[in-house]
Amino acid sequence: MEATVWSDPEVLRRLQEDYVVIALYVDDKKLLPEKEWYRSTYDQKLKKTIGDQNADLQIVKFNNNAQPFYILLDTRGQLLAKPQAYDLNPKNFVKFLDEGLLQFEKRMALARQN
Repeated sequence: MEATVWSDPEVLRRLQEDYVVIALYVDDKKLLPEKEWYRSTYDQKLKKTIGDQNADLQIVKFNNNAQPFYILLDTRGQLLAKPQAYDLNPKNFVKFLDEGLLQFEKRMALARQN
């Protein structure tokens, strides 16, 4: 996805100008400090690595274990658009990003009114 879709000029422009990109890797084997280990509410297994923690977050918060899995969040951690999984069509990713930006702008306008 990153090589095929994110490199598309329209996708890349939006990512660079309109978003803060954060990546959570579920295959990261780096061990967490022992004080950060925890037992998952999903599978009751002890999570000891960054990858385990990231995968658990995705499963618990978004009920999904697909890779890749893209979500757009507002500043409060709320979804802006329906998450998107693997899709090599850049136009679909542009629509996804545009929908997220539209929803974000609507929420910010509403917040300014209140």
